[in-house]
Amino acid sequence: MKYFFLFSSIFLLFSCKKTEEKIKLSDITNDKNYKITSKQENDTIYHISGENKRYNLLSGYKDIKNGIKVGWWKITDKKSNYLYEIEYISLNKNKENQVKFYNNGELINRFSQYYDIKYTNKGYEFKFYFPQNNYESTKVEFGYITSDGIAPPTRLTIICKKENDYYICFIPVKNKNQFIAGIVTEFTTSKEVSGKIQLAANNMYVNTPR
Repeated sequence: MKYFFLFSSIFLLFSCKKTEEKIKLSDITNDKNYKITSKQENDTIYHISGENKRYNLLSGYKDIKNGIKVGWWKITDKKSNYLYEIEYISLNKNKENQVKFYNNGELINRFSQYYDIKYTNKGYEFKFYFPQNNYESTKVEFGYITSDGIAPPTRLTIICKKENDYYICFIPVKNKNQFIAGIVTEFTTSKEVSGKIQLAANNMYVNTPR
């Protein structure tokens, strides 16, 4: 049994000529590959921007003290109309959490990994998007902690339902201010030529707006 992250580094993108191109996210977000300008936001956080021969780093935030990326980074490809929006969170050092890929301003879900949250009918509706791959998705599981600030936090796990190109979950809450945070995981399988079954897991950190 083998577990690994499907999405941590590589996109497969197709140009108009139908040629396959591999994009490594850790390369295009490496500020050492750019001519950088920076502006200090507070004691440790700097807003940076820059460019190189291939990409424009439109904006990004970095915790200089701890050497980690934080928040949303935006990068454009000079050779195409591609835009990358990549979220980093401090819980996991320099791991890409959400990634949105745009072509000519259109969000392309099959290459993106992100979530949408909407408060409706006295609860939160979560939609989870994962990039398409050659694996068969078996289930998407959302393990979370919730608290209304009064009662002790509750830990729960639910299975999300597949709809169109996303997975959906609904969690009822006492009011809009109830906090929900956790990890959503996509479990997938593939059958190798040898006949062995390979398992994989891909995840995102999730939290409701505060």
